[in-house]
Parts: sequence; C-alpha cells; structure tokens
Amino acid sequence: MNRQFYDIHKQAGAVFVTGLIFLMVLTLLGITVAKMATIEERMSGNMRDRMIAMQAAEMGLRYAEQHIRDNDPTTNTPKGIEGVEEFDATCTAGLCYYGAAVAAPAVSASTTYCTPTCPLSYAENNVFRTDGFTYTAPALPNGVLAPTYIIEGIQKTPPGSGLRYYYRITVRAQGLKPGTVVWLQEVFRP
Repeated sequence: MNRQFYDIHKQAGAVFVTGLIFLMVLTLLGITVAKMATIEERMSGNMRDRMIAMQAAEMGLRYAEQHIRDNDPTTNTPKGIEGVEEFDATCTAGLCYYGAAVAAPAVSASTTYCTPTCPLSYAENNVFRTDGFTYTAPALPNGVLAPTYIIEGIQKTPPGSGLRYYYRITVRAQGLKPGTVVWLQEVFRP
C-alpha cells in the first residue's frame, strides 16, 4: 500500500491570492456599473428637462401664431395682427419692425431692441377663438416658467403678386432647471 502524505505547510496560498484578485475585479466591475447607472440617470433627467423646455417652446410658438391670427392674448378679444402698423424698431409690446429693405439683426431682437414691455409672455388659460373653434392655452408643468416670445414683421413683395406680410416668431423657453433653455424660431404667414 502506497500512501502519499501531503504536507499542509508547504502550500503557497495560490487559491487565496487568486480569490482576492477575483474579488477585486468584481468590486471594480460593481463600482463601474454603479457609476454608469448614475450617469445614465442624469442623462435621462437632462433629456426629460430638455423635452419639457421644447414642449413649452412649441406651446409658445402656437400661442404666438394664435396671437397673430385672431386674438390679443392680454385681453382675449378678437384683434388679429394685420400688416405692421403696430410694429416698431424698439419692439414695443413685443412687436418688431425694422423698416422696408432692412435686414433683421443677427443677434436676437429680444436682447438687442426690446423695451421693458417686451418680450411677451405665454399666459395659460387664455382663450382664443379661431374659425368658430375655441382654443384654451394649456397649463405648463409645475416649476416651468412661461415661455416668452417676440414677433418680427416682415414685408415682402413676391414677383407677380402684391404686398405680403410674414412674421418671424422667436420663442425662448426654459425647462425645470434654469440652465435648460430652448430657442425656437419660425416664419409664419397667416
């Protein structure tokens, strides 16, 4: 009978060292996963805030279009904008006109030319009446400031037709965080 004896004292501890390395790798992997989850959560929160600001800006654009079409949002009475009679170069009451054949400023008129009554602010629950339909400006989510806008009058005479008026609407909206700002602009022809 052949007996083999193993001396316990001669083991070098390779299993212990391998186990420690394995635990270290798992710990680093866990920390990395936790950091990635935190970053992804922040990214989704920022995306949500940006989408809220974008929706508020879209509401501001539609609101300004209604203002041009049929109603004055401050009084809720039918008073559509026709031409550029109420417009001036200082953007009084948020209505800007720089003159015939004069280019609009490259910098936003809301920072360059606005008087204290400009820009105009979105007001929830204002009622518009367009073509027999009633439209109520919806409420914004809690904590979202009302978007502001200006309307710039543009006078054009396309070839083969008479004088036409276009309106460039510039809207500034903010999300839940003050640093999340969206600017939207469109040229609107009623």
